[in-house]
Amino acid sequence: MLKRIHRLEKEIANKIAAGEVVDRPSSVVKELVENAIDAKASRIIIEIKDGGKSYIRITDNGIGIHKEDVRIAFERHATSKIKDVEDLNTILSLGFRGEALASIAAVSQVELISKTRDVESGTYLELHGGQIIEHKDIGCPNGTTFVIKNLFYNVPARLQFMKSKATETSHISDLVSKYALAYPDISFRFINNGSIVFTTSGSSSIVNNIASIYGKEIAKSMFYTSNRQKDLYIEAYISKPTLTRGNKQLQVFFVNGRYVKNQILSDAIEEAYKTLITVNRFPICFIYLTVSPNSIDVNIHPTKTEIRFDNELRIKDFVVNTLKKRLLKENLIPSVSFERPKKKEDGYQERILDLPVLKESSELDKTKIIKKEDEWINPVNTRDESLVCEDKSSYHANNKTEQKLTGAFSEKENIKVANQNFHKDIKNKDFKTNNTLIDERKYNKNKEKIQGIRILGQLFNTYLIGQDEASMYLIDQHAAHERIIYDRLLKNYQAQSPVSQKLLAPILIELSLGEFEMVKKNKNIFISLGFEIEEFGINSLIIRSVPVVFGKPEAKKFFIEIVDNLKKDIQSSYDIKIEKIISMSCKQAIKANDQLAPLEIEELMKQLSELENPYTCPHGRPVIISMSKYDIEKKFKRI
Repeated sequence: MLKRIHRLEKEIANKIAAGEVVDRPSSVVKELVENAIDAKASRIIIEIKDGGKSYIRITDNGIGIHKEDVRIAFERHATSKIKDVEDLNTILSLGFRGEALASIAAVSQVELISKTRDVESGTYLELHGGQIIEHKDIGCPNGTTFVIKNLFYNVPARLQFMKSKATETSHISDLVSKYALAYPDISFRFINNGSIVFTTSGSSSIVNNIASIYGKEIAKSMFYTSNRQKDLYIEAYISKPTLTRGNKQLQVFFVNGRYVKNQILSDAIEEAYKTLITVNRFPICFIYLTVSPNSIDVNIHPTKTEIRFDNELRIKDFVVNTLKKRLLKENLIPSVSFERPKKKEDGYQERILDLPVLKESSELDKTKIIKKEDEWINPVNTRDESLVCEDKSSYHANNKTEQKLTGAFSEKENIKVANQNFHKDIKNKDFKTNNTLIDERKYNKNKEKIQGIRILGQLFNTYLIGQDEASMYLIDQHAAHERIIYDRLLKNYQAQSPVSQKLLAPILIELSLGEFEMVKKNKNIFISLGFEIEEFGINSLIIRSVPVVFGKPEAKKFFIEIVDNLKKDIQSSYDIKIEKIISMSCKQAIKANDQLAPLEIEELMKQLSELENPYTCPHGRPVIISMSKYDIEKKFKRI
């Protein structure tokens, strides 16, 4: 019998809708923490038990929920964040759909305690499966507390697909840590099964929060940088190329204060670190990006963790250039130490490091978007971090008093950050001038550093031994020459006009409809590379001219390779041939076990000193390593 269409009952519809927003305990924590942040809380406590399956408590000291709004807050699509369609173009709050509380209440047992500052007593509301059980007045402090018990108790199908307690706890811990980094001016406390996992001070110091959550070793290995370009602003904490991980879990992105996942930003980090780290290793990065609210779409996913930029290539260029300039400004020569790590005292775990509060450039509402001359600016944390250093006062960690490390975060140059007084009008031309000065200093420093190494000889016909006043150096001759050839090939390829060769017999290429449309849309890339193509029937092309790359004509295989790469984001046509350039530089470079004459060594070091990045080969392996005079003398018991 043909089934007739009927309207679902409200209870069933709510449970289905809840599946889009609440898929695990961390989803509940996300929605409630975002509500607390939107409520202008300065202190948020997150407590869970059994991975959040049996108990979640979120307490904040925000503005609270008005007594008359408590019931309606749990109805679907009830929200205080937006009123009309135009508000979707300038969303500044984290939550706005009005689905979170209704979805959570539909699949759990909820207790709500809330009080606003203008009333004497608060409100208590208890719901089971979305149905109100009790509603009464209660004495409580200002703010809101949510207690979520027995998540998915009435949806056994969802409950059986939950992961282990440890896995769910890990997801929640990772989420809370990201919010602590996104909002350094809010104090977060995370409690698991009665034990405090971490606490942040709310002192507006991102460096302090990184140390509290991930440990001081990671915090000490981070570089800070910032940049501004019209309506774009970025602050970033990025790891040295020597500090990497086997996955991208510690690559964290915030856009306008919102934690997001975005492939464009992930690709930008990969591009910035290209040839600085080895394959299948990933740097640690905390990226704070501010853009105009109407240039992004945050409404493409129910959980709002994914966003879409209106000009993705511009964003990618901006991030890549900012990070790359900062990385290449540093001395990236890894130092080898003979020291063994000291054992910690029994029963003592060094975890929370109270790093200094950084200077505020002005008293400014850090969560408020400022509109000036049609430019939207959301300063995550307006401060001068050109020099991040510690004082010598003591700090407390796990009831033990330790002395701080002086200058642990000290940078070697005082970079004048363009956003020091970000609320003032800073002209782009001034900032570009500053960047030019930085670049000049960077090249001079690289040249002086490399030319200051006096080569003493060759070891195993593979490594050059050198020294300056304070250190001994080992230079991998193959890696050094490989970097020199790679840079020369890359510059030549980028600068040359395309050289084409006419074909006696044109090549017919048959494509799918999607590939055919992609080639038509990006025809300029093929022209810039030296192809001459024409449409030839349905989803077919003929190639009349092919480019000459590195002295050889590249035909059908190269064309298909470009089509495959067009499915990814390509900044410019030469990106397609990066791997080939790396391969050629490797084949042409001086090999290990090649004995070099003194003049050859001198010329190799001279060319190396003139490179933008003389520290790693194109594959990301180190070109130079150093050992300090202090470490050597200590090994020989001289000190």
